[in-house]
Amino acid sequence: MEIRNKVVAITGGSKGFGKSLAKAFTREGAIVIIGSEKEEALKNTALELDIDYFKLDVRNQDEIEGFANYVKSKHQRIDYWINNAGIQIAPSLAEDVDIDKLHNLYSINFFGSFYGCQTAIRHMKKQGTGTIININSTAGLEGKPNISAYSSSKFALKGLTESIRKELEGSEIKVLSVHPGGMQTEIYKEKYPDDFGDYMSVDYATEKVIDNLRLGEPELDLVIRRPSVEVRS
Repeated sequence: MEIRNKVVAITGGSKGFGKSLAKAFTREGAIVIIGSEKEEALKNTALELDIDYFKLDVRNQDEIEGFANYVKSKHQRIDYWINNAGIQIAPSLAEDVDIDKLHNLYSINFFGSFYGCQTAIRHMKKQGTGTIININSTAGLEGKPNISAYSSSKFALKGLTESIRKELEGSEIKVLSVHPGGMQTEIYKEKYPDDFGDYMSVDYATEKVIDNLRLGEPELDLVIRRPSVEVRS
């Protein structure tokens, strides 16, 4: 797939994996626009990478549509739409999950991506082509204890991805998913895992994403394990 000169919109692009992706796509010669609700971090990342930005809250469908309209008005197209925004809450047994935090997590991890897919599809159908990339997790492939909220939100995203992929069969719109294992990001800020130091770097995962996109036929569901895990398998 082509990356150079393509227009790339990334949600949750101010920090962590989103920032790393923005940096990599920019290095590959793409035109990158990042979105985030963290305005100061958003501006700092945009200045650092010399890219454009748009402040938005992915929980708000109108703001996601505003992001897409902004990108389209400036560049006439959206080639890649990356639903990256996501959060985690502190691990706990299912019966102890705070319901308000659960709703907020789903609002970002699932509904934010759903809104993003809806919006991207509408624009890409008009232009006749495009690629949607949903950033999932290995937690969206198998249930894990103490992260029922996060894992179930990622399972929901997996179902969404597979459904719209089938709806778009025969079109020139691709729907990809990325399932990284644990990465060293602030997503764990409520409680960092004891083995956090062994988690992969965001740049390692980003390199795998870019390598996959360089393929003529990229892997539809890219699973990225920690380097040490890959060696043992």
